[in-house]
Amino acid sequence: MRRRGERGFTTIQYVVATGFSLLLFVLVANLLVDLYERGAVRDALDEGVRAGVPVAADADDCVVRARDVVRSIASGSSLRIDDLSCARDGDRIVATARVELRSWFPLLLPDWRLTLRASAHREG
Repeated sequence: MRRRGERGFTTIQYVVATGFSLLLFVLVANLLVDLYERGAVRDALDEGVRAGVPVAADADDCVVRARDVVRSIASGSSLRIDDLSCARDGDRIVATARVELRSWFPLLLPDWRLTLRASAHREG
């Protein structure tokens, strides 16, 4: 005699568990993309301050180089740069960027808002 009341119960559990596993996978992938984008902005700021270090260079050279690097590394991504600036601070050049890393699922994971800085001593 067959018991029909429990038929298909394992399938529903499997579908729910698979759905949660895929959601977790996407959230981890979002975290990894955010870490990559943060690293891209940090590298861009480092390149920017390197471009602003020579005596003949100014803060505009720093900004242009940093924007070029961000555009080449992280263009078309969920990265939004609210402000990117470079300034002289005594014998140093300081690059600052306020960025927003957008979440793929804003209801589950909030956007990241970061302020990143890089600096280098000027030649001379």
